[in-house]
Amino acid sequence: MHTIIVSDYNPNWPTAFQQLRAEIWPAVQDIAITIEHVGSTSVPGLAAKPVIDMSIVVESEREVHVGIETLARVGYEHVGNLGVEGRESFKQTEEPIAQNL
Repeated sequence: MHTIIVSDYNPNWPTAFQQLRAEIWPAVQDIAITIEHVGSTSVPGLAAKPVIDMSIVVESEREVHVGIETLARVGYEHVGNLGVEGRESFKQTEEPIAQNL
């Protein structure tokens, strides 16, 4: 059995996202349109799993392969699409803030 923790809304979640975004953006700014804070921690007032969910938006699939290589250089391991076509997921090897990318 896997335990899922849901926390009351934490007003620091948007700040945590901004910190992560600031760390990732320089590596992907040449291929990305934006990095979005998504998922339940992005909704003010909503209880959520205390994990910051982020999506890097690119123009086309061409940028995805470059992004995989680029993110590896800044400490993110590519873990595939996790069963969702059109999505690529990453985990950070040294995770200072719980996150999904």
